[in-house]
Amino acid sequence: MRSDIRRADRPFVGRETQLKAIEVATCRTNGALLIGDSGVGKSSLLRAALDRAARSGATVTQLNGAGGPTYGALTEQLDRHPGPGERRVVGVDDAHLVDPHTAARLYGLVCDGRASILAAIPARAQAPDAINRLWVEKLIERLEIGAFDRSDVAKVLTARLGGHVAADTLERFWELTLGNAFMLQELTDHALAEGRLRRVGDSWQWPGLTGKLDGRLADLAQLLLGELAPDECELVDMVALAGSLEADLPVVAELSDAAEALNRRGILVVERENLRLRLRLAHPICGPATVSSLPVLTARRLRLRIADAIERTGARRRDDMARIVALRLDAGRIPDGAQLRTAARTALRRQDFTLAERLCRLTGAADDGTTLAVALPLGQALAGQHRHLEAETLFARLPNTGAVSAESAAALRDRVLNLVFGLQRIADAEAIVDEAVAAVGADGHGTFLGAWALVRLLADRLDDVLVFSEAVSAQPPDSFVAQQALPVLAFARNELGDTDGALTLLRNFHPALDTWDDEARLLHRVVLARAVLQAGGPAAAADLLDGPWDYEAEDDPRYRLHIALLKAQSYRSSGRPAEAVDLLRQAAAHQGPGDWLTTKAWTLAQLAGALAEAGENTEAMRTLVEARSAHESTVPYSLVSDAMAMERALVLAHVGDHAGAVRQALKVADSAGAAGRRTQALSALHLAARLGTAAEAVDRLSGMSGPAGSGFAVLQESHIRALAANDGDALAAVSVRFAALELLPLAAEASAQACRAQQAAGRHRKSRAARAASRNLLARYDSALPGWAVLGPSQDCGFRAELTNRELEVAALAAARLSNREIADRLVVSVRTVENHLHRAYGKLGVATRAELAHHLGFHSTSSDRESL
Repeated sequence: MRSDIRRADRPFVGRETQLKAIEVATCRTNGALLIGDSGVGKSSLLRAALDRAARSGATVTQLNGAGGPTYGALTEQLDRHPGPGERRVVGVDDAHLVDPHTAARLYGLVCDGRASILAAIPARAQAPDAINRLWVEKLIERLEIGAFDRSDVAKVLTARLGGHVAADTLERFWELTLGNAFMLQELTDHALAEGRLRRVGDSWQWPGLTGKLDGRLADLAQLLLGELAPDECELVDMVALAGSLEADLPVVAELSDAAEALNRRGILVVERENLRLRLRLAHPICGPATVSSLPVLTARRLRLRIADAIERTGARRRDDMARIVALRLDAGRIPDGAQLRTAARTALRRQDFTLAERLCRLTGAADDGTTLAVALPLGQALAGQHRHLEAETLFARLPNTGAVSAESAAALRDRVLNLVFGLQRIADAEAIVDEAVAAVGADGHGTFLGAWALVRLLADRLDDVLVFSEAVSAQPPDSFVAQQALPVLAFARNELGDTDGALTLLRNFHPALDTWDDEARLLHRVVLARAVLQAGGPAAAADLLDGPWDYEAEDDPRYRLHIALLKAQSYRSSGRPAEAVDLLRQAAAHQGPGDWLTTKAWTLAQLAGALAEAGENTEAMRTLVEARSAHESTVPYSLVSDAMAMERALVLAHVGDHAGAVRQALKVADSAGAAGRRTQALSALHLAARLGTAAEAVDRLSGMSGPAGSGFAVLQESHIRALAANDGDALAAVSVRFAALELLPLAAEASAQACRAQQAAGRHRKSRAARAASRNLLARYDSALPGWAVLGPSQDCGFRAELTNRELEVAALAAARLSNREIADRLVVSVRTVENHLHRAYGKLGVATRAELAHHLGFHSTSSDRESL
């Protein structure tokens, strides 16, 4: 993008980490050089860093390589030697444009120690030698400034709009901007000007770009592409129409010189996909803008050219036929029936339900509903578009021949899912399943075992699901009955507390997975991963989550949804909530229909919990509101309702409402316990115990029925009993066992609780050992204890032990509200020395303000102190 495209009024949020990095770099060296792609916000970040330096007492001088004040006009000011204690900072935007003489003078200033420098240049720009020498010689630090991540985009949009932004809206902005700050600002302006980005209820919502893209946004896309040679224009047009193209596709290989030139200029991005390279436009907004501007005949010619090229290479990828069919349809060509049916199946797998419906209807045999092979995918496509009444009408008309087949079982399953999640009619779904089972008789009842187990699971009758355990176990491993029933049965076992039984059942059928269809294989792996996480924590699940899934549909939205949810659960358990938030934001934007493993409301609730764990309490509460709104329009699935209530309890705990959190957790424990869901009930009691009601949790635990559990469940129960007894030795042992499973936050919390218990018992040596253990665990996952587990000043988990004596001395004076100058005078050191000690102390303690520093060191501010903050 051209360097003169900028915006001064962008809200400056989401850059706290980078600002801190600049401050640290300035302390360690003599400044920082900010490098990043155009539009990522380097200039805004530079201005913010200079403003912060000025507020801290530094003398700030600003230059601009592209114009404005020159070095010569400021020579007199800069050449004078700084006064005692004076700190000078020179800011240089567009430093690659400064003339060589100015660059040399800046280099001399830094070398002589007369000033620090903060400069910004675009990535791939050629800076003057003197500017490059500053970072090569380590006089200043070189900092790469990237685009916003998803959480930063959420912060920016929330700040700009002044309210919560719906999860799917956030994902649309992310997909079109990839976190580029300038593009985010422009797209927000466009959506607001259109009137389609607006507040709906408690959230801002935007349906995305529709229709022809014109106006400022289209002009901006043209600026991003710049002047293109004819071959380059042809390639850009094809990539825009196809979304992405393989580099070795003949139509791309013919334009290899153009591809290299576009890649070199940052217009095309090359991504590796297994052994293949794919090309896509670097700025996603250029895709719809280019397609909107293409003449009809040009677009038709290029679509047919791409489709023919993919077909000539053998349509090697599973989704190639769908791409070929979609391109030819858009070009006005109708493919044959076999191609349409193959493409429809692929479109359903990719959850492109609009295309799937179009393809089904084009076969010409779906409207009368007499052919399962056509009517079934059409019903799935209708349900996927939330046209549930139409789907039910179609499913109800399907022929009932009494035949025992995989197709009839799949049809019943899809009808059940549509009735339950689309129309919220669990009782009707149960009656239809019972009727189908009765119709086929004893010899064929196994045909519908999967649907029968599923509807009992959704009705919260998990014990009923186990009735046919032996029948499922006796099925041939490759039977469609096993494929449909086994994941539901194993899921029910795990929720009832029999995790070992669930794992045994799943692993017994694992050798046959290669013969299962994609849907069944995915569900098997998801349920297996959930059980492994329950049995062995993140340590046991790491290989499973990161390894091959025996599932070749990575482009399947359901695959991406479930892998994101599972990894997020693992990250949260191991103390990586920020990474979990990023994954859950993606998952919460999933637009497909709900299923028995998750719903959108449940995903949003998990996002709220992860946000609270990451310290973003306000956003967590707002996300809970969005989750509740989504839940009101879905089936009252008890397991999901209780799971959401648990996330709400966790959020309440993090925001300080411990009493409310305990009430919510105990309510879940009662509900889940009554239904026999021991795993969920135990988790609820565990949270209540950690919040101070361990004795009551033990009483309820004693009345729970079901398997004793294993792995994490055993540890939860041990933790509850150790807390109730205030047994320091037991708590320390639990901490070690949590750590062995990589459950680091719980391990650190248990060590802190052990510290408190040992101190109360007068065992000071053991208290110090527990204190050290908690400190070491916190360092392993770079976080802090939750508010309910934080120890008081006399029980501090060793934070101050990390500071040197002088750092502790400076930190203590700063916590007592002395200014940097007052601290310097008292300790007879320079203000710069005080600042350096404070920066190091802040970094070690993970704080950013004097108020947070005072909290960590046990200082308590007066009301006047608080008013002055």
